[in-house]
Amino acid sequence: EGLEQLEAQTNFTKRELQVLYRGFKNECPSGVVNEDTFKQIYAQFFPHGDASTYAHYLFNAFDTTQTGSVKFEDFVTALSILLRGTVHEKLRWTFNLYDINKDGYINKEEMMDIVKAIYDMMGAYTYPVLAEDTPRQHVDVFFQKMDKNKDGIVTLDEFLESCQEDDNIMRSLQLFQNVM
Repeated sequence: EGLEQLEAQTNFTKRELQVLYRGFKNECPSGVVNEDTFKQIYAQFFPHGDASTYAHYLFNAFDTTQTGSVKFEDFVTALSILLRGTVHEKLRWTFNLYDINKDGYINKEEMMDIVKAIYDMMGAYTYPVLAEDTPRQHVDVFFQKMDKNKDGIVTLDEFLESCQEDDNIMRSLQLFQNVM
């Protein structure tokens, strides 16, 4: 019944929403996903590593109302942004993912947690060749680039500005455009 409303709120057609809904209900017959189920589903995409921490952060970004569960509407709204949103919408969503404590900025500890979670998720593909201090080096590079006023935190405005100045980031955002 909420199909027309979802079609208006997202960048998906009615037909695409029906296909997504069938897939969602197939994985989650109750119509909602809790964090444990989300982690189990997500882990299937990264069999060589431990995706649980990254999946936790991702789940929190999908769970915009912080209820501990993700409804189809939450899922499809986020998917719409990630797949077909504007550059600004994608960057804002990514900032929200990295802002783990939801205080409006990214500090070095949050970024370190995200980077470590990504390395854990990638598992065997990264650890044999990475030095122990590689995550810290990535975080330092991130902050050198993003923290424009050097106050130790990255605001949404700094994040948006830095990402839009970086051709590699902009190219990677375009990769997922219209994959469905």
